[in-house]
Amino acid sequence: MKKSDLFSMAIQNLRNRKTRTRLTVIGVVIGTCAIVIMVSIGIGIDKMITSQYESDSALCKIEVHGVDTEKTDGKEIPFDDTAVEYFKGIDNVKLVSPTLIVSEYVSISRGKYNNGWSTIKAIDFDSMPDMGYALIEGSFDKIDKRNTLLFGKSSMTTFTDAQGNQAKYKYDENYEIIESEIDLMKDIFSIAPKINSSNDYNGYMDYAPQTGNSKKIKAAGILKTDNSVDYETGNGIFIDLELGKELMRESQKLSNQPAAKFQYSEINVYVDNMQNVKAVKEQLQDNGFYCYSSDDEIEYTKKIMMVVQLVLGGIGAISMFVAAFGISNTMVMSVFERTKEIGIMKVLGCDIKDIKAMFLYEAGTIGLLGGTIGIIISYILSISANAVARLVASSMDIGDMGIKICVSSIPLWLAAAGILFSVMIGVIAGLSPAKRSVKVSALTAIHNE
Repeated sequence: MKKSDLFSMAIQNLRNRKTRTRLTVIGVVIGTCAIVIMVSIGIGIDKMITSQYESDSALCKIEVHGVDTEKTDGKEIPFDDTAVEYFKGIDNVKLVSPTLIVSEYVSISRGKYNNGWSTIKAIDFDSMPDMGYALIEGSFDKIDKRNTLLFGKSSMTTFTDAQGNQAKYKYDENYEIIESEIDLMKDIFSIAPKINSSNDYNGYMDYAPQTGNSKKIKAAGILKTDNSVDYETGNGIFIDLELGKELMRESQKLSNQPAAKFQYSEINVYVDNMQNVKAVKEQLQDNGFYCYSSDDEIEYTKKIMMVVQLVLGGIGAISMFVAAFGISNTMVMSVFERTKEIGIMKVLGCDIKDIKAMFLYEAGTIGLLGGTIGIIISYILSISANAVARLVASSMDIGDMGIKICVSSIPLWLAAAGILFSVMIGVIAGLSPAKRSVKVSALTAIHNE
């Protein structure tokens, strides 16, 4: 018997028992929806998190924090311009930018207020646009390296007077600063090397530090807060790298401190392509450098989401397991009801395999119908859930944070796998009834009828 004939017979037999078929198909639909929706939630969250990482300009950045002497057999590797030149020579590296934390050595003030606790970073101004830094006010083109600085958006909140009182400012209902005693873009500030004594705790919490000769300096811009680029873009103060080195040396000289061996606080290495980040990072680590990159978080997140998908898929599979019993029950009843039909087919010389296949085709068809309808409903539920989530996110301004909202995602492979799994469950559930059908005695069946 041809496969097309078996399929046609299966459809016709199911039509003859519409009510029972519909109820059984509904069970498969529920099971398919449960599995697909559960797995799609895991995929959607994973996709949302991954897309957030991939939208970051920092995805190609490797942060090098120092030297691991255990990997270098106790030998100290210079973390200065020598390291910078070495990093530049590594394949697939397009930009190397060192950073120097100079909060301990530099004082920035405006009138009676002095920068209290925000981090002062010395960085190469020319490289900042390529590193992903952006300005909400001002322009990188108007930067005078020796006479201008860049402020974090909320850095005015870190200025205090000699008694530790903060400069006055006000927030609106969205926690945006609307009024401030210090106008970052218009005010003129003073910058000077700090004079540190042994009792200053490195000068960090000295509200009225002693300083050397100061000079006037103005803001060239206010940075956009972006933690993926730099955690200090919110409250930090940025000066040019060469100016920072100069003030650091002058501070050490005025403080009668021994000239310490110069070391960068951090060196950022930017790779030309995110696919090359892992190889470059491994090369740096093999040479004894402490490294960090976003791919560590992505890999860790993917492992977690894989476990979540398995758990959610397992929960959904319970519904399909119940649906399998429904298919098996339907097929067993079908065998009992069609005993005479089976007997006649055997008397007429119908192949045993065809009789068995007929019931398997019916069970598989139930799985196919339920799986197909289940996938269609799953897509509708997924689209609706994402629409509702985006609506809620927009009302909470989450969408403005650059996060692409996706709570459920059904890729084509999941849809195909859902239908295939439903058919497979249908066939497996129909195996026992199909075996029962071929054991029916032809003469007994005709005689009983």
